[in-house]
Amino acid sequence: MSNSISSSSESHSPEDTAADGSASGGGPGAAGTVGGASSSPAAVSAPRRRRLVPPGLRGADTGRLVGIDMARGLAILGMFVVHVGIGWTAADGSSPLTEAVAGRSAATFALLAGVSIALLSGGSAPKSGHDMGVALWRVVIRGLIMLPIGTLLTMTGTPVSVILAYYAVFFVLAAPLMDERWKIVAGTAAILAVLGPVVSFYLRRLMEPGGALAAPVDAVNSYDPFVSWSGEGFVDFLVTGSYPAITWMPFVLAGLAIGRLNLRSTKVQLALAGVGAGLAAAAYTASWAAMRVLDVRSSLEASFDPDRAGADTVGQALREGLPGTVPVDHWAWLLTAAPHSGTPFEVVGAGGVAIAVLGVFLLVGRYVRWVLFPLAAVGALALTTYVGHILLIWAAESGVLDGTPLQPVADQLPWSVLLGALVFATLWRLVARRGPLEGPLHAVSMWVARRIP
Repeated sequence: MSNSISSSSESHSPEDTAADGSASGGGPGAAGTVGGASSSPAAVSAPRRRRLVPPGLRGADTGRLVGIDMARGLAILGMFVVHVGIGWTAADGSSPLTEAVAGRSAATFALLAGVSIALLSGGSAPKSGHDMGVALWRVVIRGLIMLPIGTLLTMTGTPVSVILAYYAVFFVLAAPLMDERWKIVAGTAAILAVLGPVVSFYLRRLMEPGGALAAPVDAVNSYDPFVSWSGEGFVDFLVTGSYPAITWMPFVLAGLAIGRLNLRSTKVQLALAGVGAGLAAAAYTASWAAMRVLDVRSSLEASFDPDRAGADTVGQALREGLPGTVPVDHWAWLLTAAPHSGTPFEVVGAGGVAIAVLGVFLLVGRYVRWVLFPLAAVGALALTTYVGHILLIWAAESGVLDGTPLQPVADQLPWSVLLGALVFATLWRLVARRGPLEGPLHAVSMWVARRIP
């Protein structure tokens, strides 16, 4: 990005940010205008008209900030589409909507976690000293709170690969970089995007039975309580799981760098949309070309193992995605950009889509904030709606709702999840700023962080 994109040091971040699920709070000087109250005597003495504005749309220059909630809401609903199978089936058996959002929705969710961390710690005018220390501890504490929540949701046994425990680890890993310059954070994200997948590939090869790391990994897992509780422990969170930090931290760090820019600047918003689209186009095109120029499809098919790939055929794996990592039986898997493959092409491509989505919603948010209020409401209640949809899936699949007045909810699970999230979040945000889970998370993390020396 050019220097003009990042040159603004104007403080514009809300006091409490999207990390609480609310990206629509007002910034400094939020007195009804973008720059704060007018200094003219007439403006000072004139009585103000009170407008009925939902808590979710209060604050200075609300439209641009609510764009963050809109982007997160789209990411949440995109994950719901994948989890409950909303969409249609084409003649060839594919699911166009599911394939369009698979991987990219979760990547957007992770990128916005980084943006939230940046805004929580001052946005384009980062906090310093004790204030930055409090912000850092708030992030770490939120991670420590979300880890058991994610573990409990995984223990329900639904077919969903729950992201929250991984998300908690992302928060803790991102905390040390909160007070770094945005260019350093962006550079770290870029390096990890390219090298992380390659390092992951060879580490996991060493973890194979008989490999140099097989015994150490088994030993670590045997002492990891999270493995015994949910089947997913810290080795999964870092390297081998559905959202391993080694290939997902680039999204979070990119978001942290982006959150240090002046997100109210139209130039920044246009740059995000353009750069994101360019990255996505370049990555997906390069992957497509590499797979064909090198003609590696036959090599992948020769060594293909359905159990490792989580798919019946190579074509299905490339089209519908992988379980978070690529098989380690052939290096050519690193050339794919399939959803949840964790390759350099997929990380850059999905990351580019996430950046572009954020840029577009920041651009249009102020104009469509009422029309897309339900979408923004879901984004503002991200933790609540995510936890709720996992519990609803569990209730439907376990038969808890059978024979009750709520059985139609289970019978129409896809639409129950989608419409339920939209309706509940909208009604809640009409009367409250924070969600039923977001509020306690904010209060506890703030209370504890302020008491740490």
